[in-house]
Amino acid sequence: MHKTHTTKTPSSLSSRRVRTLAVVAAVGLFGGGALAQPAWAAVPEGPTEHTTLGLTGEQVMAHLAELAEISESYSAEGYRIWNGPGYEASATYVEEALEATGAFTVERQVFTVDDVVEGPVTLTVGEAVYTGGHMINAEGTATPVVGAPLAIPAAEEGGRLGCDPASFAAIPAGSIVIVQRGVCAFGEKVANATAVDASAVFIANNVPGLIENGTVGDRDESAAPAGSLTPEDGQTLIDLVGAAQEAEEPVPTADAVIEKEFVEVPTFNVIAESVAGDPEDVVVIGAHLDGVDAGPGVNDNASGSAALLALADQVAAYEFPNDRKIRLAFWGAEEIGLLGSTHYVTDLAANDPAALERISSYLNYDMIGSDNYTVGVYDADQSTFEAPVTVPEGSIELEAIFTDYFDGVEQPWVDSEFSGRSDYQAFIEAGIPAGGLFSGADTIKTEEEAAIFGGTAGEPLDSNYHRPTDTLENVNRESVDAFAPAIGWAAHVLAWDLVDAQPPVSPEPEPTDPAVPSPEPEPTGPGAEPTTEPVETVTPAPAAGSGRGDLATTGGSSVAPFALAAGVLLLGGVAVSALAASRHRRIRSES
Repeated sequence: MHKTHTTKTPSSLSSRRVRTLAVVAAVGLFGGGALAQPAWAAVPEGPTEHTTLGLTGEQVMAHLAELAEISESYSAEGYRIWNGPGYEASATYVEEALEATGAFTVERQVFTVDDVVEGPVTLTVGEAVYTGGHMINAEGTATPVVGAPLAIPAAEEGGRLGCDPASFAAIPAGSIVIVQRGVCAFGEKVANATAVDASAVFIANNVPGLIENGTVGDRDESAAPAGSLTPEDGQTLIDLVGAAQEAEEPVPTADAVIEKEFVEVPTFNVIAESVAGDPEDVVVIGAHLDGVDAGPGVNDNASGSAALLALADQVAAYEFPNDRKIRLAFWGAEEIGLLGSTHYVTDLAANDPAALERISSYLNYDMIGSDNYTVGVYDADQSTFEAPVTVPEGSIELEAIFTDYFDGVEQPWVDSEFSGRSDYQAFIEAGIPAGGLFSGADTIKTEEEAAIFGGTAGEPLDSNYHRPTDTLENVNRESVDAFAPAIGWAAHVLAWDLVDAQPPVSPEPEPTDPAVPSPEPEPTGPGAEPTTEPVETVTPAPAAGSGRGDLATTGGSSVAPFALAAGVLLLGGVAVSALAASRHRRIRSES
């Protein structure tokens, strides 16, 4: 769980975001419900109602299949792990797809990740060699420790735990200390051993095997090197030292090796920005591109990345250019701590705060094809889940964009906790309104959710989460089909302004040929005066065998005017389309 941070939004940013989101809040579900335009309506300057941009699950799946194939092809090298060749190949595909739209500029934002290169962990006592494991953030031995005395802390309730600093009082400096797991944190045990100048400390597990993913907390370069042992090996060494102490004999000596190197490894985000749009008002839409090394990561999160690529295609194909900048972010190193998105926000805050202020909203898409899915919307209004983070002003309006859309198309949805446990965390900590969608990970599906969405109650929403089975075949197409148009809708609501439907414009009257005089009005009867009032005429029925049947006499005089109107409408439609296309190209070229 992430800590809650409250960040005050600058007043200039706040006012702009309030204006933008006030417009969003005022928009009805279908964006003003523009009526069909008359035949002679003027060319609109922009959209008169909001749209999904035509974004479909099929379009998302096309990109997802490509990313899945790339990821599977690097199975022996960690699939799409943040620093592996699969991630590089996936990023190249993303960049090429975005550049092919012609509507986005694309760049990589390089940053470094603190990483660890780990080697062997061994403890040698006489002829016996004990193989150990690494502890997260623990120091390694810069050079092997040779001939150091073995030591154990005084017994506490529960064993040789090393939780009480006083239990190390009799341990000589330079010793290799053996302690047992339990009661207190690993970091406390290492800190107590460090306080007596131990040359190394080994923590024996209390369940079978070596300690997995055990951390000593934040890295402390002055701390004693630390590793882990199995319960059996740890107990053997504790008994060996205890027996020597009881017999008042010299304790055994040992050699220790904990090979570990802390390094900085470069990686990157892929950032694409629309050519069109106001650079002073930016909508950021993001999904993480990296995956875990345990599986292909097709749902987590090639699915969200594929949705962004499909969205870029539809933005490029849309007849009107967006009014606000759309920035698509494909985050790196999310799986090891949200590092890509965090770097992006902190870098702007430190080096270009004005650019950070120009971001009016952030939308996040992390997994949209879970096999046992729900249609989850981040619960910014906390109607179901109390948020463990501060929810920035404007986030509730972003939630409503999705929920109003789903309600309008009769798509059931549920709240998903607004927890900050995905790439929107850094944005909300900076006070930027955020929202997004989530089809579920390892949360268990309820009976109620199964009744609404189908699937299996009592099972995880994504049974393939962080597993080798997170493949294209296990992506739920119904889920993708439900999420895709909502993603297009939200982008349109945030990045396009609506215009009023243009009033009809009467056509110019046909000119009269001056060489042909207008006929004088005829009297309507014997002795009657001429009149200029219009006289109804009747179009004669066509001759038999014309093929028109009863249609020729139905409506009488209306047939010829309708034919003329149809021709005019056809010509007018061609002209309107040409003008709109010309304007669209002009605006894109000027942007």
